[in-house]
Amino acid sequence: MEKTDEYTKQNEELWDSRAETYDKRFGFTRWTQKKLVSILELGENPYFLDIGCGTGWAVRYAANLTNGRGEFYGIDNSSEMIKKVEASSSSYKNIHFYKANAESLPFGNNFFDLIISTNAFHHFASPDKVLKEAYRVLKPKGRIYIFDVTADNFMIRILDRLSKKIEQGHVKIYSTREYQTLFENSGLQYMGHKSVIVSMKTHIGEKVSQ
Repeated sequence: MEKTDEYTKQNEELWDSRAETYDKRFGFTRWTQKKLVSILELGENPYFLDIGCGTGWAVRYAANLTNGRGEFYGIDNSSEMIKKVEASSSSYKNIHFYKANAESLPFGNNFFDLIISTNAFHHFASPDKVLKEAYRVLKPKGRIYIFDVTADNFMIRILDRLSKKIEQGHVKIYSTREYQTLFENSGLQYMGHKSVIVSMKTHIGEKVSQ
């Protein structure tokens, strides 16, 4: 099995096992998702995607802010997460969820105005492929917002090494410089970052051309 496939399988198993209790156990994630959505410019009729959407809280939260306007999508690698999110989102007509790999998004070119990803990027085995897919599906001037722990100090780099040993599906915590390089290599312009708390940052990229 290739390393990418191994990480994909590990992460699917990990989040399948957490799906049932996720909303009760990971309240901090809700706080970070709310903070992330608060900095978005949703506009009048946004096409919005959450990569690694989990149980879909951020998708529903963003959709509620537009009073039924726009189309909101979430993808997750976990079948159990998608089952749970579909059950809790059935009343929404403009919300859609898919089981999909972030490295191969099931959408056409130039489709989304906004993409977010919260606390998931360190699990992606091929971050370059994820960002190239984000570039493909973003409209010109569309933006991606990635929130995650950022390895800009020694302690987080130590945490990264430990996590690789003890956390199933952990790939890498990236530094701000590494995010900038990853964004630019995918064709996205790195628009900077916003610090949220301690070493947790939102990194912003924009598609500046067709």
